[in-house]
Amino acid sequence: MLFDALPFDAWIRVFVAVLVTAVLAWQDHKTSFMDERVLYAFLATGLLWNVFFLPFSQMWPPVLAAALIGIVGYFSYRAGQFGGGDVLLLSGLALWLPVSPFVRTPVFWPFVLSVFLAASLLASAGSALWYADLLRQRGKFPGKKAALFLTGFAAVVALSLLLPFGMSGQAFIMLFGIPAAFYLIYRQDVVDYAVVAPQTLGQLLDEDVLALEKLDKKDVTRFGLERVLTIPAMGKLKNFMSAKKRKTVPVYRHLPRFGPYLLAGLLFSLAFGDLVWALVAG
Repeated sequence: MLFDALPFDAWIRVFVAVLVTAVLAWQDHKTSFMDERVLYAFLATGLLWNVFFLPFSQMWPPVLAAALIGIVGYFSYRAGQFGGGDVLLLSGLALWLPVSPFVRTPVFWPFVLSVFLAASLLASAGSALWYADLLRQRGKFPGKKAALFLTGFAAVVALSLLLPFGMSGQAFIMLFGIPAAFYLIYRQDVVDYAVVAPQTLGQLLDEDVLALEKLDKKDVTRFGLERVLTIPAMGKLKNFMSAKKRKTVPVYRHLPRFGPYLLAGLLFSLAFGDLVWALVAG
């Protein structure tokens, strides 16, 4: 196996992957941005490291995985569903850590997918808690919905206890099911009161996500408004605001920052292997 044959290579890979992910996660947490120079250097050095240190037959799988992540991630980014920095970081991790160096689990997907699955599950739970607190602070927990959520909460707990899984499997069901119940019941409240905020032109940031669904569809089509506010998209938005004499536009301002969850998912996957397998099998 790759890391059995190259133990020094394995430690270098783990060290670089964790260090770069930690730096970028901190940047994302503090500013909501990741340094593109670090991201592209991470990608380039990962590619070169594989070219120089892997046999030809083992070099292509991580390269193809990184390319696929880049392609799928680009369309997710353009749809406003994923950050561009997160896509590049995942592609870099696919190059630097083709397989798990410590814990082997019988899964057929690349190690980076295990990292992504762990990060996504943790992000779902963490952001649900964050949004619930925001709704609480703003007094937006309607009584009927609160009762419905408590019913869903109880149903998820009961289901986890009734199914023939161990404690890890039960934890997995609750970790997945309780945030799912929260988003199912409070999705519109989260969007209206916790996520979307009116912003002036001066408050807009590069790659902000415009809440197109809260604008007139005819205006969106007429002015060619785009969801992700790149430089060209900002020009179109300025024309729209000038023509419509608008001072603000609705923007997805309070979105969860995925970088810290990617770091947590990476550390978990290095220590315990694939999260889905670890929870279900355990």
